[in-house]
Amino acid sequence: MVPLQDQFFYFVLTITIGMVAGLCYDLYKVIRGTLGLRKMGTALGDILFWLILTGIVFILLLLGNWGEVRLYVLLGLALGAILYINIFSRRTTKLIQWIFKAIYQIWRGLLKTISFIWGIICLPFKGLYLIITVPLVFLVNIIGKGLSMIKKILARLFRKPLRLIKGGIWHRITSIFPIFEYKKKE
Repeated sequence: MVPLQDQFFYFVLTITIGMVAGLCYDLYKVIRGTLGLRKMGTALGDILFWLILTGIVFILLLLGNWGEVRLYVLLGLALGAILYINIFSRRTTKLIQWIFKAIYQIWRGLLKTISFIWGIICLPFKGLYLIITVPLVFLVNIIGKGLSMIKKILARLFRKPLRLIKGGIWHRITSIFPIFEYKKKE
């Protein structure tokens, strides 16, 4: 039989484990609120939370009283959770939310700093890009317009003679190969 002093120690330990379970619930509650989970996410999160919490409580009970589950263990867990929720929950939730906000602000500031430094590093390359591409785009536009004008001029000059040459070549091909006569489109 376990001495009374040890049973009292185990009871206090189970109250502490119940308080740890309450802390885990507050942590999960803040995470769930921060992530803005909807119905399916909340359901999956709840299942995951209870599986993890069951594992944590099981491990702590194994370490504390070799996993013996008796009535005083269940009472201690419930009493610890109730004490935590009534005494510490509001302050702890606010502290966890403050920590999350601080981490978020630090992360956001870090990203802004990295973005600013990256912009400074890329600035000379952006300038070089503009120095090279603006004249090239202008040159390509001028060449394109020039080629278009040359094409129009050549079309006006050589359209009629090319049709005559093409017609003559087609006439000769059809005279040699009569099958091509039927495929000619005029």
